[in-house]
Amino acid sequence: MEENDVSLPRATLTKMVKELLPHDMRCAAECMDMLMDCCTEFIQLLSSEANELAMADQKSTITPEYVTRALQQLGFEEWAEQVKTSHEQFKAEAKQAPKLANRKTKAELEGMTEDEQIEMQRRLFAAARARSMTTDAVAEANVHAAYGAMQQQHLQGDSAAAAAGGQYQQEEAMHDDDDDDDEQ
Repeated sequence: MEENDVSLPRATLTKMVKELLPHDMRCAAECMDMLMDCCTEFIQLLSSEANELAMADQKSTITPEYVTRALQQLGFEEWAEQVKTSHEQFKAEAKQAPKLANRKTKAELEGMTEDEQIEMQRRLFAAARARSMTTDAVAEANVHAAYGAMQQQHLQGDSAAAAAGGQYQQEEAMHDDDDDDDEQ
C-alpha cells in the first residue's frame, strides 16, 4: 500500500481481530498489516462500485441502498442482508439516543449555576495543583506568594511599609557616606 492511500484505524482492526480469535491465539504484526491492506482494498472496491451505481442513477450521493446493491453485484449477497439489518438497527438506536444538545452535566442536574460551577472548577484545580507540588515547589510557591504580597502592599501604598522602606534607604545612605570617608 502506498503512503498516500487511506487505511482503517489500526487500533480498531486490532480490537476486532482480538475479539474474533480464540483467547490462546495471537495475530502476528505482518498478518495485521495484510488484514489492514485487504480491508482497505475491500472498502475501496465496494465504495467504487456503489459510486458507479449512484452515477448510473445520476445521483451525487452514495446511500446505504447503493452499498447493499454493490455488495450483491460483487458477489456478497449473503452480506447484503446483514448490512441492511445492521443499518436499520443503527438508525433505530440513533433515534433513541439522547441528543447532545439536550444532555446536562451532573452539576446542572444538581441545580448549580454557571458561576457556582466555575468556582467549583477553580477550587478543584487549586486542590489538584496543591497535591501535585513537591516540597521544593511548595517552598518556591511560598516565596512567590510572599513576593506577590509585598508587591500588593507596595501598590496599595501601605504607609508602614513605605516608612520602613524610607528608614532602610536612610541607613543605606549613611553607610555609603561612611564608605566614602574610608576611601579618602
